[in-house]
Amino acid sequence: MVVHTIVHFEIPAEDVAKLASFYRKVFGWKFTKVKVPGLDYWRITTGPQGRSVGGGMYRKTGPNERPRNFILVGPIDAAIVAFKTAGGTEVTGKMEVPGLGSSFIGEDPEGNLIALWEPATVGAPRAPRPVARRRAARSRR
Repeated sequence: MVVHTIVHFEIPAEDVAKLASFYRKVFGWKFTKVKVPGLDYWRITTGPQGRSVGGGMYRKTGPNERPRNFILVGPIDAAIVAFKTAGGTEVTGKMEVPGLGSSFIGEDPEGNLIALWEPATVGAPRAPRPVARRRAARSRR
């Protein structure tokens, strides 16, 4: 049974260094620069591994980008159907993240971004890594 919990979050920023400094000062979060072609991306460590949810921060690629939470699901195709049937809308269709799993980004009925995440091996909620193609698709919105 998959527990539908938040396994990753992402925060877009106009000024990554300045916003990372804010979260460091307020919450003590740690930021590590990650090499992603075409994307300024930082991994966020919010606490001890296995006892906290990690995330990412990236330089915005479009004006309409908003924070999102990645919810563990499985199988993702059934979760997408349930999401849409309940009134959610698709923002970025199902995408494979090579070697890690699959993601889908949508909006709930009030316009909040929600990402669905199915790891390559269900039961192993590894965080999705950023994909520049996914960002570009969202910025065209």
